[in-house]
Amino acid sequence: MDEVILRLYVTRQNFYSRAAIKTLNKLKKKVDISVEIVDITEDPDLARENHIIAIPTLERIKPEPRRRIIGDLSDEGALLKFIGC
Repeated sequence: MDEVILRLYVTRQNFYSRAAIKTLNKLKKKVDISVEIVDITEDPDLARENHIIAIPTLERIKPEPRRRIIGDLSDEGALLKFIGC
């Protein structure tokens, strides 16, 4: 499998953001993925630069093509499919 690099845009006080972080941390134990977590309250320029309009937003950086999924990210099976596993 190609290297998988993900970026998760969140605000840590948001329920769905916390659930997404929890789910991705569980997935990291099962599959080889790299996850960068960006709190948009701490780095609004990066969110603006990448046109983030809703949180949580999970972006697959690698492998190409880039893809995004927005909203409830608590379904491990759906995330594995999105990641390509």
